[in-house]
Amino acid sequence: MNIAVLETGLFPDAESVRDAVTHLTPVHNLYRYDLRQHDFSEQQWDQMLDEILASDCVLTC
Repeated sequence: MNIAVLETGLFPDAESVRDAVTHLTPVHNLYRYDLRQHDFSEQQWDQMLDEILASDCVLTC
């Protein structure tokens, strides 16, 4: 399964989500992005969007 994880810093239980996602790493493809940084290039944004569209599940934390 492809899972996109968007770290936004908006949720108080983000640590629990990160722990759960780390547990999934060995058996699933994870795409992790920290959206709190604002210095993504155009190419990085395009890659992120492609991976989100290819994901079976998108999690925000």
